Amino acid sequence: MAATNELLIQKVFQEMLKYKPSMQKMLIADEEEEESLDPRLLGDLIIRNFPWPIGVELRRLFSASTRQLDRMRLDQIFKTIERSMQFIGFVMLCQLWKDTKEKKLVLPEGFKKEFQDRIMVLTMGNFAWLIRAIGTFMQEKAIPWYMPEMGENFDKKFYAALDFWVPERNEIGHYQINLTNEEIEKRCVEYEEKLALILEKMAFIAKYKLVSVREIKVIHPKNQEARFNHLIDLLNSSDSGFKAQELEESRFAESSSVLLMKSLKTFDEYLNLSPLVIDTNSEIIDDKEKFDIKKDIFMYTRLKGDQLMYVGTEVTERCDLRSLHNYSNLLDQFKDMLATISGSL
Repeated sequence: MAATNELLIQKVFQEMLKYKPSMQKMLIADEEEEESLDPRLLGDLIIRNFPWPIGVELRRLFSASTRQLDRMRLDQIFKTIERSMQFIGFVMLCQLWKDTKEKKLVLPEGFKKEFQDRIMVLTMGNFAWLIRAIGTFMQEKAIPWYMPEMGENFDKKFYAALDFWVPERNEIGHYQINLTNEEIEKRCVEYEEKLALILEKMAFIAKYKLVSVREIKVIHPKNQEARFNHLIDLLNSSDSGFKAQELEESRFAESSSVLLMKSLKTFDEYLNLSPLVIDTNSEIIDDKEKFDIKKDIFMYTRLKGDQLMYVGTEVTERCDLRSLHNYSNLLDQFKDMLATISGSL
């Protein structure tokens, strides 16, 4: 692990430990020689304890190919912060949608109109606006967060740290200005520090699990209460080979959905992130129309007509996902979100 990552890794890992002390047990330290822990080990733990859309970008940032302070590393820093903002923005948006649907809050007209304009095509500027606007509104109305740690960590300093990236991304990230090698090196160092601040503020996510509900089977023996056997995939991993497990409950979650859960033992509390975050890994390619579908975790980027556009976490090429077996449901859910939050389609 190059020294360029070590400070970021140390800072983020120490914050994660505050929220998930069990991570300490995963460490192997040579106490007799009092050697410092291998940053590669800490980096891997960070990757595995962030949801995969963030974790995969950190895996790329920590890889040997981005050790040098060059344009490739600079671009990956931008990609990591953008995906982090996108994911946390979607978590906040899904709670806002749920609470509005359940009539726990009434949104101001100004927010409704601006939301409708910004959600159609998402940019880093729109992610920053979304996080600040929702966070400020929820704080003003004293609405409890699904993840209470948001209220503790998402403050004016955090929002200002996000705002920093918008003009930088527009100019440097999109190659609107040319940088010398010396300028690139300086920005790699500076931006790594600023990325560390954002990830420290988001380290509490390590307490939660991102899962995909692959299948739900009803188990209803005679003269007994029905139970529901959920086959779920855990979407927190150091590689794309996600671990599947079964969970049997007396209640059921939404099928074919990506959920953020507080515990893998019960479905009493979860936040559904679909259709903004979807998982295609369980899709059966049983028709020629599905040949273009790639198996990955995808995140929403824009609505073009009646087509939901997504970006993959590992797949780099554009994918038309309209042939997914549940695409019509995803589109209906998205339209419901628009109608619920903005009041119109």
